[in-house]
Amino acid sequence: MADLKSSLFAFFLICFCCCNVFTVAYRHYCKENRSYGQCELYENCATLRGIPLTDEMRNNTDCAKSGLSGDVVCCLRRNSIRIRTTTPATIRTTTRRIVYTTPTTPATTRTTTRRVYTAPTTPASILEKEYINPRGLALLNQNKCGSLNNDRVANGIDAKLGEYPWTALLLYAEKKPLCGGSVITDRFVLTAGHCIRDDLQLVRLGEHDLSTELDCSAAICQRCEEFSIDPQQKPFIHPDYDDSTKYKDLALIKLGRAIDFQAYNNIKPICLSITPSDCNVSPRDILVLAGWGLTNDGSQAQILQKGILRPETLDVCQGFYPYHTIDSSKLCIKSGRNHTASCQGDSGSPIFWKTKYPIGRFWGWHYTQIGLVSLGFGGRCGGLTSVPFIFENVTDSLAWITNTILK
Repeated sequence: MADLKSSLFAFFLICFCCCNVFTVAYRHYCKENRSYGQCELYENCATLRGIPLTDEMRNNTDCAKSGLSGDVVCCLRRNSIRIRTTTPATIRTTTRRIVYTTPTTPATTRTTTRRVYTAPTTPASILEKEYINPRGLALLNQNKCGSLNNDRVANGIDAKLGEYPWTALLLYAEKKPLCGGSVITDRFVLTAGHCIRDDLQLVRLGEHDLSTELDCSAAICQRCEEFSIDPQQKPFIHPDYDDSTKYKDLALIKLGRAIDFQAYNNIKPICLSITPSDCNVSPRDILVLAGWGLTNDGSQAQILQKGILRPETLDVCQGFYPYHTIDSSKLCIKSGRNHTASCQGDSGSPIFWKTKYPIGRFWGWHYTQIGLVSLGFGGRCGGLTSVPFIFENVTDSLAWITNTILK
């Protein structure tokens, strides 16, 4: 039995490393006030910088078992990662949470590990919401995503042809476009939960100008493609979605057929934030919103619009929206220059920014989606720029996404 456990451990570790998902060795996961983080020395924890060390911080139950010495605290990280693994089908399947612990002996000695597993009675629905599925992560990384076609972003102006090839348009009765979305795999489109209605009929991809069937620019022409929704599978709405508060306002639409990314130059997936650095935004960063929402004069945008937005702290949004719970599931976003704002019809549209990724010894850039349009505010489109928006934090639901796209 000991040899079998050792073999399984080695198998999972090799799978994680080969898939370029996460380097999980020597990470000690912990929970503090219903949030998750990693056990670290107090002086190395960026989120506690400037906050006095207390006995409560030192006495975290999870970190006490980590084997680390010194002032060890549970360093909370936004969208911290928990990894779900399952045993092979030949063995009785149980879901386990793996925690790696480092002994206090010198580094020259052999490192030991131990497993702490979730009780088998834990409902699968809870596991799917809380544990990132490495197979789902691998699926998100399967195709080249977030291609960077233009370094410059303006405010509330027409996007260039093919600039954001992951944008999706949801078509309802009589092919009326009411919501947006984003392509994340060859079978799934991510959108807002409140966009899922009984009259949702089609998903249009590769669209640019709603007024023309063939979109052309500089002798380059492209045509959009409409995809039906998988007749065997209704759209997946996040299980914690609350229509009254728009909590967990996310949904995944499974297309009726797979997208052939090689056949369509104007249809590509967007990357999702799968590492902490991908979602570590600050008020200095520039975010991009792309959608076909109403323009400043209240008319439907015919051409895909793009604009700049900037992050704000959650406390700022809580002050403007006292009756809403503003937690890590939300993003607080303020308008960019020239009154860039989300408008009616932008619901479900992606919020993304430029992030780095390794290419051998060098770094490349691509777009990574961190949010989507959810609540917004009730003012006139393009006005009230001092009032921030409440958008959905996509990364906070990464566990649910990685499990759902396997269905």
